[in-house]
Amino acid sequence: MISAARLRRSLVLVGIAAAVVLPARLSAFDQDQAALAAITGILVISVVLLSGYVGQISFCQFSFAAIGAFTTGALVDGHGWNFWLAMPVGVVAAAGVGVLVGIPALRLTGLLLAVLTVAVALFFDNFVLATNTWPAFSGGSTQWHPHKPSLLGQQLTGEYSFYLFTLVVLLLVVALVWNLRTGKVGRVLRAVRDSELAAGTMGLNVTAWKLAAFGLSAAIAGLAGCLIAVANESVSAGSFDFLHSVQIIAIATVWGVGSLAAAGLGGIFFVYGPELLSKTPLSAKWFPLLVGAALVVQLVYTPEGIVAKTQADIAHLLHRRTRVPVADTSMVEAA
Repeated sequence: MISAARLRRSLVLVGIAAAVVLPARLSAFDQDQAALAAITGILVISVVLLSGYVGQISFCQFSFAAIGAFTTGALVDGHGWNFWLAMPVGVVAAAGVGVLVGIPALRLTGLLLAVLTVAVALFFDNFVLATNTWPAFSGGSTQWHPHKPSLLGQQLTGEYSFYLFTLVVLLLVVALVWNLRTGKVGRVLRAVRDSELAAGTMGLNVTAWKLAAFGLSAAIAGLAGCLIAVANESVSAGSFDFLHSVQIIAIATVWGVGSLAAAGLGGIFFVYGPELLSKTPLSAKWFPLLVGAALVVQLVYTPEGIVAKTQADIAHLLHRRTRVPVADTSMVEAA
């Protein structure tokens, strides 16, 4: 009988194979959408790392993504930089802002931390990304238009080739966070999440670890922003508003904020959900309401998330099937 771990590995391999093969048969538009789903998956991972592993909440993940996107746009389109040089700058800039946000968040938890990150997101929406505030960064009245890069001499302008590129980046980020989760760093982060006081008494520098988590989460979100900039070949403030951050956190929570599998599923739901709604009597404008309803149902029936609940059900089923029934020996003993 197959074990739960072996089944999990098999499902991962099948999922990766499907993610490579199936989009090859899609239209160019759907391949673009698949690339955006992979990029959104990277954003979901930034939420999983910060909220699932460290127990911190942030409603400004799209603000961090905006830093990566606008930095990339300004350097590539405004100053003629190569994308591969501009992208690390955008990631580092997002990480730096993440650490700055993490400093006042050190003494805040729960509702107060949520309010702080909402304030940061609204500050970005209404001031930093405003066209007249910092034109050298926002592009002013004209948007930045960074083009898709080339890789190893091959242009990534084709929809499928760019999708494969974003898929590889997503898998690399998943591998990075998975290694962090299963190693010493993961144990430290879980200790900080479960009890900061207990972690401090064990000699852990709680302040440094929380700031590192904020910085790494923001860096991952910034990486997603860099990819969004070249995927759309334009950078618009409307793509990074506060409501997008709310939706991405809700989607990560629905699928399971402690599971990396939520990345792929959450990215697909975020991108294709509005598309599917637009083909019904409803419209894409109903998507936030759908996400909110799904969140309420999930919190009531599966607080751990859909992925974790499904994994637990499968493990329970496999355990029941592998149990060996004990023979009734009462008749033998009576004889």
